[in-house]
Amino acid sequence: MGQPEKPLREIQIDDESTTLGIRKGSPCNQDDGSHDGKRSKYSGQELPQDIWCHIVSLMTLRDAACAACVSRAFLCSWRCYPNLIFNTKIMGRSRDRGFTCTVDDILKKHSGIGVKTFELDFSRCCKPNVNEYLHGWLQIAVTPGIKKLTLVMPEEEAVSFPCPVLSDENRSSIRYLHLVHCAVRPTDNLCCLRNLTELHFDWVRITGDELGCLLSSCVALERLKLTRCPEITYMKIPSWLQRLSYLQVLECHRLRMLRNEAPNIHSFHFKGVRVEVSLGESLRLKNLHMICYRFLHYVREELPYSVPNLETLKICSYNELVNTTMAFCPSKFLHLKHVGICIIGAYDYFSLVSFLDAAPLLETFDLRVVAFKHTIGELLSDNPSQLQQRAGYHHDKLQRVKISRFYSWKSLVELTCHILENSSSLEGLTLDTTDDRFDAATSKCSYNRSDKCSFLAKPMDAHKSVLAIRKHIKGKVPSTVQLDVVEPCRRCYPIRHLY
Repeated sequence: MGQPEKPLREIQIDDESTTLGIRKGSPCNQDDGSHDGKRSKYSGQELPQDIWCHIVSLMTLRDAACAACVSRAFLCSWRCYPNLIFNTKIMGRSRDRGFTCTVDDILKKHSGIGVKTFELDFSRCCKPNVNEYLHGWLQIAVTPGIKKLTLVMPEEEAVSFPCPVLSDENRSSIRYLHLVHCAVRPTDNLCCLRNLTELHFDWVRITGDELGCLLSSCVALERLKLTRCPEITYMKIPSWLQRLSYLQVLECHRLRMLRNEAPNIHSFHFKGVRVEVSLGESLRLKNLHMICYRFLHYVREELPYSVPNLETLKICSYNELVNTTMAFCPSKFLHLKHVGICIIGAYDYFSLVSFLDAAPLLETFDLRVVAFKHTIGELLSDNPSQLQQRAGYHHDKLQRVKISRFYSWKSLVELTCHILENSSSLEGLTLDTTDDRFDAATSKCSYNRSDKCSFLAKPMDAHKSVLAIRKHIKGKVPSTVQLDVVEPCRRCYPIRHLY
């Protein structure tokens, strides 16, 4: 019979519970030196280098650096540490050039081999003087095999991202690129981002043409996020981005035209001012969030044709024409289930019935009213017969409705009454007369740090809204519908203070 197999001695790494088996009697154990039940410490030098690198990769950056100071084996493995993440939370220096010098010292000792993640965050540093170091750092860290690159540069410095760093074929492994507060000037030679799946630019100086040049190589792109990019005036999403499923464009204030030709976008988030938006035939678009100028008419009249499979719609529109009532056109959102609308300023809210009529499968409807001091809505008369009605439309799938900052305006009461009278499946109706800083369940203010709670809306207006609800709406609520009326905080605004 053969010799019995020798038992394993296990080394446990707490972070990932990684187990390394070392057999007694193996070359690694010849030096064990056990005497009288006592063992000398194992030097570990006989372990393969890739195992030591794996152990180091399971440590935090700080722990890996500490281990490199006390062990020659860890020192060698430290030079291949894969996740280089530098920020003030980890480094602990933010008010002088110590942070920059520490990063520079660490990177100069790193071999550049095996880097998977490289993140630099100088957002909380004071005068870090990054320009003279950045190109050298990227040459060290952006090496074959890198997956994720994040650079958050200081706002006060004009940092130019060295695009040639990404032009080598060896950098084609990058999948995630996030740049903040820098300038990017790509050229036609930048063609090695074919594996990039997510691109995020925040406060990046890049023109629409330069962005198009960059996107020309991003055939695998799945997520594109642009935030506050000040030089983009025209933006085109090309049709060859077949994998692009998420598009976000926020507060690019010089943007005047956005054209999308990517066919498979699933979610689109947009916030802009006076922008001409063309979504093309986005047949796969399911979720649309938009904040834009006078956008309601476009959404109601044109979107059903370009995004027929929309399921969730959230829009915020401001400076809408007060007397513009949307026509009841035959176009439909046949798959729309959730609608959230925020309107800033006065508006004929009863015209929103057209949204309900255009979505036969609608389940939730959330309306938020934002009124300025000069906003004046048409007030209710004492005669209930003066309320506008529209017959012949039923919302059979609508289950929950919420109106935030409910005012005692005629059109809001009319809209609410219409919903109650034409929604047979309605389960809950919430009418909030406050500014959403109030706990409806306990009728107490959610902010107790001061003597009186913060209440943006005028208490008198809120009380009038409560009276309008009791007089014109409460009696029309079926027994199957739960009505929740959120009133002003009773502790801070008792009834006697509202008259």
